[in-house]
Amino acid sequence: MGLCIIAGGSGAGKTEYIYRKIIELSAKEPEGRFFVVTPEQATMQAQKEIVRLHPNHGTLNIDIVSFERLAYRIFSELSLPQPEVLDDTGKNMVLRRLAGEKMDELTMFSSHLNRPGFISEIKSMLSELYQYGATPEDLKAQTAGEHVGQILAAKLSDMEVIFEAFREFTKEKYITLEELLDVLCQVADQSALLKDSTMVLDGYTGFTPVQYRLIGILLKLCRNVFVTVSATMEPGMDLTAESDETDLFDMSRKMTGKLKQLAEENGAKIYQDLVFSKRPLVRFRNSPALDHLERTFFRYPYTRYYGGEREIMLVQAKNPADEIDFITNRIEELVKKDGYRYRDIALVCGDLSGYGREITRSFEENRIPLFLDENRDVSGNPLIRLIQSALDILQKGFDYESMFRYLRTGLVTEETEAVDRLEIYVRAMGIRGFAKWDAAWEKNFEGGENLNLVEMNAFREKIMEPLRVLRERCAGRGVPVAVVTDALKELLETLGAEEKLEQFSERFADSGMDREAREYEEIYGLVIELFEKFKSLLGDECVSRREYAEILSAGFSELSVGMIPAGADRVVCGDLKRTRLDKIKVLFFLGVSQGVVPADHSKGGLFTDNEREILKKNSMELAPTAREEGFMERFYLYLMMTKPSDQLILSYPTVTAEGKQTRPSGIIGEMKKRFPDLFIRETEAEKRPDVSVTAAGRAILSWLQEPDRLMDPENEKARELYSFLSSDEAKAKEMEDLAKAVAYSYKKGGIGRAAARELYGTLLRGSVTRMEGYAGCAYSHFLNHGLGLRAGREYELDLSDMGNLFHQSLDTFFRNVRDHGKDFRTITDAERRALVKRAVEEVSAKYRNTIMKSSARNAYLEKKVERITDRTVRALIYQIRKGDFEPEAFEVDVSTRIPLKDGEAVNLRGRIDRMDVFEDEDKIYVKIMDYKSGSTSFDLALLYHGLQLQLVVYMDAALKLQESRHPGKQAVPAGIFYYHIDDPVIDREDGMTDEEIEAGILRKLRMNGLVNSSLDVIRHMDREIEKESDVIPVALKDGYVQELKSSVAGGKRFAHLTDYVNQKLREMGEEILDGNVAVDPYKQGNRTACDYCPYHSVCGFDLKTDGYGFRRFKPMKAQEIWKEIDQEEDGEEMDSGAVEEAADKVDPVQLDPGKTKKKTLEGIESGKRKSPGKENDGKEIL
Repeated sequence: MGLCIIAGGSGAGKTEYIYRKIIELSAKEPEGRFFVVTPEQATMQAQKEIVRLHPNHGTLNIDIVSFERLAYRIFSELSLPQPEVLDDTGKNMVLRRLAGEKMDELTMFSSHLNRPGFISEIKSMLSELYQYGATPEDLKAQTAGEHVGQILAAKLSDMEVIFEAFREFTKEKYITLEELLDVLCQVADQSALLKDSTMVLDGYTGFTPVQYRLIGILLKLCRNVFVTVSATMEPGMDLTAESDETDLFDMSRKMTGKLKQLAEENGAKIYQDLVFSKRPLVRFRNSPALDHLERTFFRYPYTRYYGGEREIMLVQAKNPADEIDFITNRIEELVKKDGYRYRDIALVCGDLSGYGREITRSFEENRIPLFLDENRDVSGNPLIRLIQSALDILQKGFDYESMFRYLRTGLVTEETEAVDRLEIYVRAMGIRGFAKWDAAWEKNFEGGENLNLVEMNAFREKIMEPLRVLRERCAGRGVPVAVVTDALKELLETLGAEEKLEQFSERFADSGMDREAREYEEIYGLVIELFEKFKSLLGDECVSRREYAEILSAGFSELSVGMIPAGADRVVCGDLKRTRLDKIKVLFFLGVSQGVVPADHSKGGLFTDNEREILKKNSMELAPTAREEGFMERFYLYLMMTKPSDQLILSYPTVTAEGKQTRPSGIIGEMKKRFPDLFIRETEAEKRPDVSVTAAGRAILSWLQEPDRLMDPENEKARELYSFLSSDEAKAKEMEDLAKAVAYSYKKGGIGRAAARELYGTLLRGSVTRMEGYAGCAYSHFLNHGLGLRAGREYELDLSDMGNLFHQSLDTFFRNVRDHGKDFRTITDAERRALVKRAVEEVSAKYRNTIMKSSARNAYLEKKVERITDRTVRALIYQIRKGDFEPEAFEVDVSTRIPLKDGEAVNLRGRIDRMDVFEDEDKIYVKIMDYKSGSTSFDLALLYHGLQLQLVVYMDAALKLQESRHPGKQAVPAGIFYYHIDDPVIDREDGMTDEEIEAGILRKLRMNGLVNSSLDVIRHMDREIEKESDVIPVALKDGYVQELKSSVAGGKRFAHLTDYVNQKLREMGEEILDGNVAVDPYKQGNRTACDYCPYHSVCGFDLKTDGYGFRRFKPMKAQEIWKEIDQEEDGEEMDSGAVEEAADKVDPVQLDPGKTKKKTLEGIESGKRKSPGKENDGKEIL
């Protein structure tokens, strides 16, 4: 019995030496037993190496195992019943159940049990306690330990409760993987295989307490135990000497010391250490720079090495994608020009989860065989989502989200268009709950006329049948786990999930997507195995649907698919700790950024680092703290960076994938200190475009973006490469397309009159809003009204719904006032409130399939609508009472027809929210109002550019309507107004009365728009006006209209405005029917047509692309706009209300020529009318 330590630096040849030694001994003793024990993930690699070195190319009497496999081997030898091991998946499920049962006994953990990942944290902590030999009693004792505060004591107490419950549950039925070696320790001395065997422990950087206990027993039983230890052995170095955690080889020293202590305690002989220290080390016999790196990395003081640029490279990339692009390019060069095999090359990432997807994509694109060494997470697999969504359907009552998550897994139906139509209907109609899903659908919604309800009901029946069966099987409050599990298995069988997954796997395999193919091939078996485990563990337990889903999800969280290399000649990619590399010649170390390498080891588990330190001081051994792990990671970095025999390439991005700036790791600086001749290389300068067709294509694309570079005399190779690929029959089309893509410039065009007629006909129908939309962007109009692309209707209230509710409530209120014979001027507050309440209730009861009753939120919004409607009515009644105009009609349907060329026309329909009138002997004055729930204000500039035409069109229609109703009377525009539906607040100043507050609110609710400048008309709308009206946008001074504080126009101006708007509509109508679909959004100040456009993902508008640009509206003053609109310039004929109206209706004093200017905005300019400005190429327009 003896212990022999084999020590040497990384690459010294320790492993090969001991393997050759074991092969030699095994050959001399064919009847002897020899074991090589390695970490689980290294066993296959060890087998390959021993087979390679063995003269008979076999392992014969040498067993290559992990500690766990060794345990099973001994159990089998002794014919012991195989203990049922509870793996991580089973642990998670049991812990979720036990934690739920012990909820009342938990103080800290109870509120976190449903947090994603929390059960896994408990499971990890439990595994750690088992590994380090802790018991529930130890946890209880620690609660009274020194410096243990209230929070730590509560955590320890909760963990003790769960640990004890878990121990009780597993007693005499199961053991954990961590307990497996405990069982082996109990029976090892009965094993004939172990007695007098030779044992090699290789590839370990340290051992857990239970492993040390087993090693102590092995030292008693085995003839010899050999252990390899990684540490640079300088002359006179003693591995058993005292060290602290700052020593790079502290782990190796502690492990050696512990092993020798165990040998002494168990009476085993300690042989003299075998030390490998000859320089250069075996691995680096042809790479002196890498040998120097092994000797000095993380050691102080150190010597410098000059040279080494061929063996060590430091590379800076723009971002991770650029970094990976450089690496694929370099790998192709290594293989195709330098003669390396893919298996000679490896990649290591500081953040494999962040880099893995992009590496896979890039390697597939470049056809580089890759093995990504990670367990593939399957939480997003369609089968997992199918099961979870089916359980959610039961738990949440057939809600929208769960149903369509279920339908869109690809395992329920392949009729995706039918699912799309179903979703449109369900969202618009607010279908939720089993009763609505189970009943036939008979009603349709506005805009859903193209949906075939017969076909939709047939499809609904098809998808509901298996869900009905599942619902029936799982009915009741508490159902046995086995019953629910069998019902889910039946659902999967009914849907044919296994066959569909096999089809997916075959498609992935055909596309070269090996990882996805393997996942889809294995997932069904893994899930069925999990179901059986669930039934075995908790089959008779009765649980609620929620509890079942939570326990099952805890099991799913531990499922993963291990990847197997599809071939030997592949680039291996992995991380620092998990991945085992052997015989690597070139190593790429990616993502060597600050905070990533070395990693931030702040633990996110149940116990903080400070709490772990306290427990450690109280003699409770646990896994290393973050500080200790930080020192340990230096050792793992040393092991990894000394793996390659020929070349080490370290790279880092300057910007993360999310666009955040990042700095290189301190390792880069350490490398430059030890190798002064190293310099930072830029990826662009290092890439070789001629290593593959793919690389050439990417390089050419880059060159084409800067055409001048192609003509540079130094770029002869680029031109040759482009000419070569362009002449290649297989690549010529691709090169042509590349050139076209880079040279792309957007050209405004149309679809032609013929296509436009097919889309729109010869009569353009719609609303003024449609034409305003065209003025904003012709392409948006084409998508909306030409192709009919619209966002799906949602069964929820949005801003447009709120506007509709306000409009309908106001209309209903005013109609009810009339129907009840009430007068707006005399109606009481109580009557007003009652009628408002009734109006809102009437509207809400009918609105969108009773949506207002569908949720507490909508019920609250109904109250809000009532409150704001009442505030609006109060303000509107106040405005009516201030003037002489009477509301004549509400929600007035109007239409106007504008003739175009060739017999075509624009036919616009609309609805005036309210029309008020005032009559005298020969005239009828008309005021129209449009209620806006948004903050729309009258803007003459927007009107000028065609973006705010509605009020003018409505006034024109209203005037014609009044003249038809009152023959012989002239209809005169009194004003066009927007009323902002709002419930404003004002700042209350000291001493303000309620009346002053109300007056302030009413001022904020004043109508905005354009008022006839006649003082008579103004006073008929606000009899009490003195300085500034709180009803209309007019201010007076000395009895005259103040231009700067008013929005007014005379009668002729209103007429000119109408002519201008009609001409604008005529021009737009002609353009639409000519087929204009240009992507030409407007921009005015900070406002653009794109701000709320739903077609961003369709139009392709991009200011970086040549040809795209905004139509920029030049800022114009009102006077400039009126000058453009007015048809005549006549300085003598002034367009002032005071002048234009009959003299006998105006105070003669106001006709004083010296005062006329104060009463007008400006005169009517004479001269030829300018046509509306044409806008092109993004230039400013007038």
